[in-house]
Amino acid sequence: MKLPVLVCKLSAASAIAVLGSADPAHAGSQCGTAAYYDQGTVTANGEAFDPGALTAAHPWLPLNSWVTVVDQDTGISTEVRINDRGPWDGERILDMTPAVINIIDPNQTSDLRQVCIYW
Repeated sequence: MKLPVLVCKLSAASAIAVLGSADPAHAGSQCGTAAYYDQGTVTANGEAFDPGALTAAHPWLPLNSWVTVVDQDTGISTEVRINDRGPWDGERILDMTPAVINIIDPNQTSDLRQVCIYW
């Protein structure tokens, strides 16, 4: 029995829109909405939550890995260590400490930011 073959043609622009823009100097990337969180006691890797640290929560990147967070509106980037798990709402890709959001959005224009992360 022959199974049907699905052929999908994507333009380069469509592929970028679906997959997110990728920086060839990095192994992977993810783009989407990020927010900050400022409450917690202990992070997933066992350290005390520090709202002044350049850290973030991500659902599946390895704990203690470093990512570059680039704000899509300001163009500002910073290096952030993944030390916690989350967000779990299915809408955000990253929860950042206030220290991170204050770097990438120095004018504090929004609690939600459109970012790309590169690892």
